[in-house]
Amino acid sequence: MYDSKAPPNPFSAILAKSQLLAIGDSFEAVAAAGQGGAPLAGGGVFDGASFVAVPAGSGGASSLLNRNRNRNRNRNRNRNRNRNRTTTEAMASVSGDTPDILLPWRELDRLHRLRDFWIDLPLDLPKSPAGLFDETHDLLAKQAALLGPDETMRRAEILREQELELSGYLRPLGVSDTGNAPQTVALFLILARLCEEIGLRYKDRYDTPRPSTVNMRLKCFIPVPIHASCPSNHAFLSYAIAFVFARVAPEHPGIADLFLSARRIAENREWAGLHYAQDTAAGRALARMMTPVFEVVLEDQMLAARGEWV
Repeated sequence: MYDSKAPPNPFSAILAKSQLLAIGDSFEAVAAAGQGGAPLAGGGVFDGASFVAVPAGSGGASSLLNRNRNRNRNRNRNRNRNRNRTTTEAMASVSGDTPDILLPWRELDRLHRLRDFWIDLPLDLPKSPAGLFDETHDLLAKQAALLGPDETMRRAEILREQELELSGYLRPLGVSDTGNAPQTVALFLILARLCEEIGLRYKDRYDTPRPSTVNMRLKCFIPVPIHASCPSNHAFLSYAIAFVFARVAPEHPGIADLFLSARRIAENREWAGLHYAQDTAAGRALARMMTPVFEVVLEDQMLAARGEWV
């Protein structure tokens, strides 16, 4: 709980004047008494406030983005003229080094100040042991198919995606070298750290056994992580990147491909035998629910990344 007598927190101002509303439904923090733009009550981060959906065209940054939409779409179309659109080609490695960023302590501090808004999100509960065993039948079929000649590309992707690898998120946006979009790369890396922090907490809460523990016939294609199964952190991060970038540059022509790539990266963990389909669904749901919080926590970096696309 936050002390209502504490000095005013800068997040109150951030929440009251957010500049990151997307084209399409977004979210704002409003006073609990109404949606008339009243200031946040009290001195705490979210005292007397709640998130509400805000439709496109309701003012603020939505209006600003609408004014620039055609100009930005044309610029991005030219920038991405030679972008490969097929799924497998989009998974090819991006050149350039992935920077080694410092621990994003400011963003982590903001995240934990907003703890009450993400620590107990209404995710579906994992299935019973019998239900988990039933889900492994689909994974056994994927296991057999993965070793066939038609899945050569997927096998390479699974191996590459064991560690944090940004090609699957940058290639759909037309980025062939990490140096061409350093602020976007930094945004994705910070998101990865935040998603790890959040995802591991939910994994610990549900403590779901890995598929290979539930069904010994399942032979995983890569080593099994030591933490619990649900939700899938790969799915959580992949969809979080897609949802957040859709807020950063909603007019970008590569967003549909980014979501397709996020889905493939997430489902590759099922093909590898590491996750049930329920874990993938939970990761996507968690990413969707966390997006309003990420808009607040990452506002500065999202604006910096947007500057690379407009």
